[in-house]
Amino acid sequence: MKKKSLNLALLKPYLKGSAPLLGLSLVFAFLSVSSKMAIPFVTGKAIDLMKQEGFTPEKITPYLFLIFGLLIVGSLLRYVFDYTLSKTGQKVVKNMRDSLFDSLNSVPLSYLDTHPHGDLLLRLTNDIENVQTGLITGAGALFEGIVQILITLFFMFYLNWALALAVVVLTPISILVSRFVSKSNSVYFKQQNAKMGELTAHTLESISNLETIHAYGMERKREEEFLRCDEEVRKANFKATFASAWINPSTRLVNNLIYASITLFGAYMLLSSPSWLGVTFTVGALSSFLSYSLQYMTPFNEIADVASDVFYAGASLSRVQETISAPKDVDEGTRPLGKEIDTLEAKGINFSYDGKRQIIKNFSLDVYKGHKIALVGPTGCGKTTIINLLMRFYDPQEGCFEMNGIPTQEARKDEMRSHIGMVLQETWLEKASIRDNIAFGKPDASMLEVVEAAKKAHADEFIRRLPEGYDTVVSNSSGLSQGEKQLLCVARILLVKPEIVLLDEATSNIDLRTELALGKAFDELMKGKTSLVVAHRLSTIRNSDLILVMKDGEIIEQGNFDQLLLQNGFFAELYRSQLA
Repeated sequence: MKKKSLNLALLKPYLKGSAPLLGLSLVFAFLSVSSKMAIPFVTGKAIDLMKQEGFTPEKITPYLFLIFGLLIVGSLLRYVFDYTLSKTGQKVVKNMRDSLFDSLNSVPLSYLDTHPHGDLLLRLTNDIENVQTGLITGAGALFEGIVQILITLFFMFYLNWALALAVVVLTPISILVSRFVSKSNSVYFKQQNAKMGELTAHTLESISNLETIHAYGMERKREEEFLRCDEEVRKANFKATFASAWINPSTRLVNNLIYASITLFGAYMLLSSPSWLGVTFTVGALSSFLSYSLQYMTPFNEIADVASDVFYAGASLSRVQETISAPKDVDEGTRPLGKEIDTLEAKGINFSYDGKRQIIKNFSLDVYKGHKIALVGPTGCGKTTIINLLMRFYDPQEGCFEMNGIPTQEARKDEMRSHIGMVLQETWLEKASIRDNIAFGKPDASMLEVVEAAKKAHADEFIRRLPEGYDTVVSNSSGLSQGEKQLLCVARILLVKPEIVLLDEATSNIDLRTELALGKAFDELMKGKTSLVVAHRLSTIRNSDLILVMKDGEIIEQGNFDQLLLQNGFFAELYRSQLA
């Protein structure tokens, strides 16, 4: 498996507007570290002062005040650094989250169909938070560490160049050990993220389909699948944790050995002669140097501490960027369709979802304005796909739909869809009032318009029985029945008054009484409008002007209801099977 390096350049687009604040935070980091690093030098001078003849406690007082002042200033500067860095991180994460959500709204449906929704949700929440806690905080720690290394090097060379040179020569050993141990961590963390995405997707799928799971008694099977996914997550977590756990101890061991060697060497230099190789060395200088050498090693330990978080966040950043950079559903259409749609045609449409299995084969159709067209056939014959193609959720590989003689690919999607109203079998309600749900496609609609649409959809009666009437807050998980939800969706269409109405199996999950009410509402709605209906209940399309019978993606029969029964073909067979 090819290992990918951590690519911090992926963060650049999201730093827009945050560069000044980030620069300010780095300035405060530099000043904070400088204040802290000055303390050992002052302490060493105080120690040498105490060894001088005629020393009195009063002489050391200014040094104590200076050390105390440096501690306070350093702490305040550190607080400001943490605050500004945190604010920068939050801005970056917000920009990234906004960009990811915008991307999810812009990718083609084929992308959403091939990625588990739970995994995409994990990218929008957990992965982005990992970027903030790992990369942003880690970058701050990295900068702090670099500044501390440079300042300690300056003081060490100032105090004793020979001893400082020994420290520098031994340092690569620590770096090589840390790099060797952490080299494979990014692979483990990517595996960990992928397994967690699978677990989240499985959980979301189970919660969303509890009724079906209970109905088929599949609770045990789903639990076993969850336990399997959870076990894979545990194994991935263990591998990642075990790999990262070696970074810090190994680095600290090497650093401690280096520190011990420097201490012995420094003591030898001090005991041999006050001046060794032309370098004057005092007890205070040795104390300061040892403190600096220890603080010189500390950043390497801290970098090792955050290395696992950085690699983990790097894996999360790659997952987020994969979705953000996914090909977008580009709308290249520019030709206006006009205020009204007079003609609707399908010309030689061929379509496949995966490029292998042909779903639609040479589908052609001329639809007259105001006519009701019905699509019938067995499951998987391509009825719903025709709706998806007409709405341009997908584009055919060959052929096209035309409105007013203009291929829909050449028109703007938003303009084309503004002429169409669609009711799906699986309804969707946003968490909002019933009034806002009905006005979803026309937010500026008046209350009078909303009520009128609800009455036409035969929804007004049950709405007024609710505790808050039209102000009742509902959602997909509210206590409304499937029929009531579909009535609200029908009211949406009635409110926007489209010229073309698409009904995708809209009556298959509605009780007989509601179905009859909807039939009357649709008859009124579709006067003078073009409609395309997909339904399993053949009795609901008796008054259709044209019925297309599909099988294996092809039109095998067409005509009105009576004509198809007289043909005694596939449609007649379907009809008799439903009667039986």
